[in-house]
Amino acid sequence: MFPARRFALSALAIAASLGAGCATAPKRFYTPDEMRSELESRVSTQMRDEIVIPFELDDEIRQLAREVTRNAPTDDGKVRAIVDAITSLAGFSISYDWLSNKTAKEVFREGKGNCLAYSNLFVGMARAVGVEAAYADVKFTERVTREAEIVVKSTHITAAVTTGSGATLIDFTRTPERKYTAFRVIDDLEAIANFYNNQGFLYGYFTEKAAVDFDPLEKELEMYRLALEILPTFLRARNNLGVALRRRGRIDEAIEQYKLAIEADPKYVEAHSNLGTAYLYQGHTEEALKEFRLAAENAGRADGYVHERLGATFLRLGRYQDAIKELRKALSKEPELADAHYHLGECYRSLGDEKKAVEEYRAALEIDPNYVAAQTKLQQLSGPGAPPR
Repeated sequence: MFPARRFALSALAIAASLGAGCATAPKRFYTPDEMRSELESRVSTQMRDEIVIPFELDDEIRQLAREVTRNAPTDDGKVRAIVDAITSLAGFSISYDWLSNKTAKEVFREGKGNCLAYSNLFVGMARAVGVEAAYADVKFTERVTREAEIVVKSTHITAAVTTGSGATLIDFTRTPERKYTAFRVIDDLEAIANFYNNQGFLYGYFTEKAAVDFDPLEKELEMYRLALEILPTFLRARNNLGVALRRRGRIDEAIEQYKLAIEADPKYVEAHSNLGTAYLYQGHTEEALKEFRLAAENAGRADGYVHERLGATFLRLGRYQDAIKELRKALSKEPELADAHYHLGECYRSLGDEKKAVEEYRAALEIDPNYVAAQTKLQQLSGPGAPPR
């Protein structure tokens, strides 16, 4: 894949065209009616009431798309006219809200949304005036989310306009300077699977954040399963389903989901890491060690967390030098990993080097002042005869 080059436009970024070797055309575009029919053939009867078509427009939005592009003779001109129309909805400043996983019609009426929500509106409007718009799954240098030692697989979805020579990214984001490393144009089914995967993540996020008239814990599971009914090969949702089950203490079911993801993609770093964490919870340390090793072998340059997990497992086994090696490697990739410093402190304490242990506990607290375990261990070593600062 080629890295995406972009330039800023208001609160939005538009990428320069890239070669077709990276951004191949999607398998198929769907009209809303075609997509509804396709989804009904894939989705179980009890889930059909949940179906929405994220890029579907109403007459008012279609009319706006035609009006703003009336004097634009080229696709490029139509794209810019639609972008200007969308940004004008929020006073020419994108109102970005990562918690707003909305359809095209909702973004149009409410004037705010996340990257996928704005992409839904752009894709619908562009297609309404004959522009071949699609979705793109973008990779960037930020790391995946970690929650209670579980890796949550998220992504960034943008719109894309395809041409004979490649694709141009239309990126609605509050951080257009973000460094993208590659992108992949995806078909509409995968885009909608992403939509429901995002919805599941948000239900999980809101579980303890707001009073609602439904069970968000059950809805989270429901959305991940719906994403997988739509696209069984969508491993991001399968990993997140495992995470959601693990949070509920349903460890065996979580392990089953991680194994299914790994069976489909043996190099799936997050699933290996999460499977290792599940094995640790069950007390199967050697099995966990195997999974963390596989995660580390396949990790990217910025994935320090998997080395931290591997180091922490070596620590549990009393293999302190192996642990130190992995924890140092983790910090070389991600210097702000408080856990890596804490576990280094544990290694040095076990080896009898209290001075180095204190240094590592303090380093963990500099990153995370609320790191209770590091505070406790530092207090234990800070009595009479404690190592000097």
